[in-house]
Amino acid sequence: MRAVHGRAIQRQPLVALTFPTLVASLLMFTASAVHAQGDHKHRPTVGVAFGGGSALGLAHVGVIKWFEDHHVPIDVVAGTSMGGLVGGAYATGMSSSELATLLAHTDWDELFGSSSYRYRSVPRKEDMRLYPSRLEFMLRRGVRLQSALNNGQQVDLFLARIAAIYAGLPSFDALPTPFRCVAFDIRSATRVVLDSGSLVQAMRATMSLPGIFPPVEMGDKLLVDGGTVDNVPADVARAMGADVVIAVNVGRLPSTREEVTPSLFSLAGGTVDAMMRASTRRGLASADIIVNPVLKHFGGFDWERAPELAVEGYRAAEEKRQSLLALAVSDEEWRHYLAERAAKRRTTMPVIDSIEVTGATPDDERTIRHRLRGLVGHRLDENRLDRALVRVAALDRYESVGWDFAVHDGRQSLLIRAHLRPDAPPIGMFAFNAQNLTTDDYTFQLAVRYLAFDAVLPDAELRLDVAIGSNPRVIGELRHSLGDTPLFAAALLGGARVRREFASGDALVATYDQSQVAAEGDLGAVLGLHSELRVGARAAYLNARRLVGNPELPNLDGIQTEARLQWIFDSQTRYIAPERGLRLVVRSRYVFSSPEVPASVPTTASNDGLTQADLQGSRFWSVRHLRDRIFLTGGGGTSFGNHPLATEQYIFGLPFRLDAFAVGDRRGDNFWALTGGYLYGIGELPAFFGGSTYFGAWLENGRLWGHATDDSYALQIGTGFIVETLLGPALLSITVGGHGNRQVHLGFGGIFP
Repeated sequence: MRAVHGRAIQRQPLVALTFPTLVASLLMFTASAVHAQGDHKHRPTVGVAFGGGSALGLAHVGVIKWFEDHHVPIDVVAGTSMGGLVGGAYATGMSSSELATLLAHTDWDELFGSSSYRYRSVPRKEDMRLYPSRLEFMLRRGVRLQSALNNGQQVDLFLARIAAIYAGLPSFDALPTPFRCVAFDIRSATRVVLDSGSLVQAMRATMSLPGIFPPVEMGDKLLVDGGTVDNVPADVARAMGADVVIAVNVGRLPSTREEVTPSLFSLAGGTVDAMMRASTRRGLASADIIVNPVLKHFGGFDWERAPELAVEGYRAAEEKRQSLLALAVSDEEWRHYLAERAAKRRTTMPVIDSIEVTGATPDDERTIRHRLRGLVGHRLDENRLDRALVRVAALDRYESVGWDFAVHDGRQSLLIRAHLRPDAPPIGMFAFNAQNLTTDDYTFQLAVRYLAFDAVLPDAELRLDVAIGSNPRVIGELRHSLGDTPLFAAALLGGARVRREFASGDALVATYDQSQVAAEGDLGAVLGLHSELRVGARAAYLNARRLVGNPELPNLDGIQTEARLQWIFDSQTRYIAPERGLRLVVRSRYVFSSPEVPASVPTTASNDGLTQADLQGSRFWSVRHLRDRIFLTGGGGTSFGNHPLATEQYIFGLPFRLDAFAVGDRRGDNFWALTGGYLYGIGELPAFFGGSTYFGAWLENGRLWGHATDDSYALQIGTGFIVETLLGPALLSITVGGHGNRQVHLGFGGIFP
């Protein structure tokens, strides 16, 4: 009998021991004999290899906690992918409780989701709403798709907070716990073990899953996730000098036999999975002890279930209790082990002596230096730094803008790394929009947008839109920042044609073909990452021609001039079913002049002197482990007692705005509408094909009143499915109203306001 951390351990007969347990026990016996002579340094060196597995890698935290609770030291760490993140964070000196706190306060969707919507500028958010496809085309040299679905911006900032403070180390052996991580160089097709240099870049490289995150360039190497070549790097831990190697595998057992359906996507996914299992098999062959948490009830995207995953990791380590306790040390040795780690840990940010910027354009470098000049001579303020870099990255000129430290002759430089988007700008976007406006009327539109930076003028953005099909348009906008100020000027020129339906119940009253050619000039202000204000003037030549309807209905032809104001606030995390956030759009306008209605038409409606203002918005909350959504959407508008022409009135019949009515069935001078509902998360499409899928139910209510409309209160109930696909959101719903109205709505693309 001997005591280990306050417990009596009964030695088992030799024949009952497994080979790994025998090895560990013999090593521990040797270490105990040496320790009896007063030399604790010659206990066996324990190495842990943390394997990759997306969200499943969060189980590593539970394994680490078990080691801490039972005084099993970790002398060297190797990790791949998510194992590289958790292992690297532990190597910086974090305890399991600190790791758990870090994970609990991490927004995993922002880190690993495919949309960086929340951290884009307002113009780029509007781009994404109008062109909701996740696919963008890089147009600098031919036509190419983007390198990844996630630009890695938030991952870069996240890793910098963990690891940047350790810049200047001769190697990762000087960390509180020596560390290695594994990546794969796709240029030379070789495994790369990262053991020195920037810890931030090393951790970023081992996590760069192809197609999800952009690769990391280091010298002549282009590095991606190392999971396919060494998913559980036990051999790396052995090469670091570990006498006993413990492998923590959070993926499926390599002996698993999978049935693969002979289809395109099944074969592609099955091939990658088979490569990962083969890599895991090779890695585990170098381990003495294998800890394999049972995670069959978890998925690779269950980031919000970190506490549950940690419990499973702890339970798996407990199942290996007999083998692992052979490596435990006494209380005195444990205190010495913790003291050695603490002595190497860095906890205070350095005073910044200078700022270095790499990869940015000359104009952006000047902007970055100007915004960060107040940091020089002070200890780093991470929050201020992140806010400044997010504003630069929000323009979307760069793939990501991150930070690190660099040490030169004992002086600390704040290093800003900007990574230009490969083969872009210019950037091409596209949208396919289709939806039914009435029971038997559908619209189809294919639209493309060309976005270029530094077009015509330095620091200017050029947007060119072309849409064919229903409601065609050709529009160009040039936007230019006014120096190093939040102000900008914008000019717009273009033409569009819109077909408008006027219905009463199921009966079509009239169809108008409305064309216009317009010019607009605006002055605006960027009020922060989420807010923008614009005010300007617009002149347009309008032609509204009646195609179907009473011959007495007027045709319009002439010039319309007006002043406009628009304020947008958008803090939502993504365009479709965001996890949280508020979006508000306030618009107001005053019409100076408009085409006259023929005197032969008996109407009091007119657009001359028309003043209108409206507000629309939505608010989302996440519930049930962030899988479900509660939402409110709605707004209101008024014409301030004016009676505009029907083409300028507010309407119902739009998605989530009393859509049991057909579009054009209800219209008026004033309105309010409010919809509240619940979206139940059904699941996730594979990352390369889309995002979340929801089944929802909602209650819609509102009122239109004023010129030539029914001013009664309307209440409707809707239910349906929402799917976030790679090409945009899809909606299938049915809404039933209290007045006997019913509408099945099928839409794809730009279907949400």
